[in-house]
Amino acid sequence: MSIGQALREARERRGLTQEATGQAGYISGKMVSAIECGRRAVGPDVLERLATKLDYPRLYMEAAADVTGGVYASPWLDGDGVDLHRTSVWAKTCEELQEAIKVVSAADVVNATSRADEAHRQAVHDSMIQALDARVAIDHYLAVMCEEYGFSILAVYQEHRQKLESRGYTKPRPKRKSAL
Repeated sequence: MSIGQALREARERRGLTQEATGQAGYISGKMVSAIECGRRAVGPDVLERLATKLDYPRLYMEAAADVTGGVYASPWLDGDGVDLHRTSVWAKTCEELQEAIKVVSAADVVNATSRADEAHRQAVHDSMIQALDARVAIDHYLAVMCEEYGFSILAVYQEHRQKLESRGYTKPRPKRKSAL
């Protein structure tokens, strides 16, 4: 899925017109249409304003993928073999987390990397792939549960960031000017 497709889906799910959506991003409704159809790219400032206004998980995921070239961004699971019903997502997340614990725990990362043979390197690589499988499941769990239960995904992430800061795990970020 592209940012344009995610924007259209977000706008429609929120019951907004292209014109109303454009106002949130300080762009015209025609520009929203062009972005949705893939005729125009969207700049980072506009994308941030639109994502914040629409607060739609899938749009945030597409924005992250766009900005990072797909690194540190889970792809939206939209294939024929995916069931995004909340109970299916919950069950898959539990399954992927259990598998990740098993595979990551088995990866021997204690010994010096200079001693690693190819089998050892492959086991570490497999553990990273399994960790990514768990991450994708977690990202979809958050996305689906926020939409199903009416939570703001932005607020959930902000709350989590505050929790990390309060525990001293991260340093506070400087306050930014509001995108809106």
